[in-house]
Amino acid sequence: MDITCDQSCDMGYIYLQQFKQHQKEDFDKSRLIASTQPIEVIDNIYLKLNKLNWPNKKYIDALMDGDFIEEFQNDLDQNAYLKGIELELNQQRLDSIIENYKLATFEFNESQFYYIAFAEDKIVFNSQNYVYPLSEKEDAFVIITRSQDRRYQITLAENKEAEKSLSPQIAYIRALIFKDDSPYDIDYLKRLKLYISNDDY
Repeated sequence: MDITCDQSCDMGYIYLQQFKQHQKEDFDKSRLIASTQPIEVIDNIYLKLNKLNWPNKKYIDALMDGDFIEEFQNDLDQNAYLKGIELELNQQRLDSIIENYKLATFEFNESQFYYIAFAEDKIVFNSQNYVYPLSEKEDAFVIITRSQDRRYQITLAENKEAEKSLSPQIAYIRALIFKDDSPYDIDYLKRLKLYISNDDY
């Protein structure tokens, strides 16, 4: 898995699927964090997952329905699977993601799944979090925190006067869960590499 970080504006991107045209030339430093991330075996994850909220809709549908907004602009492929996560990435948050990044495997609903965490367990499995399938196949899911953070947004009313209102809650992606036959490649995700840019754009 590749993470790009532009330190001039504290922005970053997490690649969940391998891009054919990775713009490595835009980043002047790179650091290999893990060449082969070990995969833990989790036995009690069912109890943890059962405490979360499971709305009866896909991630893309919840997003389009305005149940939440994304932190910035996450990328989806043509089948609505997450390809990458755009996020604010200051040094503290980057260190937290790297420190808590882990791969695990577990059995759930009579199928074998993998699990990737981007935060510590107590944040991922907070009972206020939501789990959304990415497709009707239910072969991949995301765990999100729908935070109380909101943004002000400007809309034009029918009388063409601008109105200021608060957006829906901002969703932060905490973990990805997927099967082997989903679009996610466990071998790609085992290798964690960070690309850092110090350029001002």
